[in-house]
Amino acid sequence: MMDSTRSAQRAVIQFLRAEGEHASQIYRTMEEVYGKQCLARCTIFRWCQSYEAGCINIKDLPRPGQAHVVKQCHDFGCGSAHTAESSDHHT
Repeated sequence: MMDSTRSAQRAVIQFLRAEGEHASQIYRTMEEVYGKQCLARCTIFRWCQSYEAGCINIKDLPRPGQAHVVKQCHDFGCGSAHTAESSDHHT
C-alpha cells in the first residue's frame, strides 16, 4: 500500500524537485498517484518554493495555536508522562 502521509508526499516533492520537475508537473503526477489523498496544489507549490529556497526538512513544524497536551502515565500503563505527539508512537 502507498504511504500517503504528508511527510512521505513531501519527500516525493523534494525528490522530484531535485530531479528538475516543475511544481505543476509534480502536482499532476502526485494527483495521479495519491488521488484523494494528494496534498493540495497550493501546498505542493509552497513546498516546491521551500525546497528551492534551501529548506530540507520534510516534517511538520509546530503550528501556532496547537495545544500542547500532556497525558498522565496511567493513560499508557508506563512510568512516565507523554506528550500527545510521543503517544502516537506507543499505539
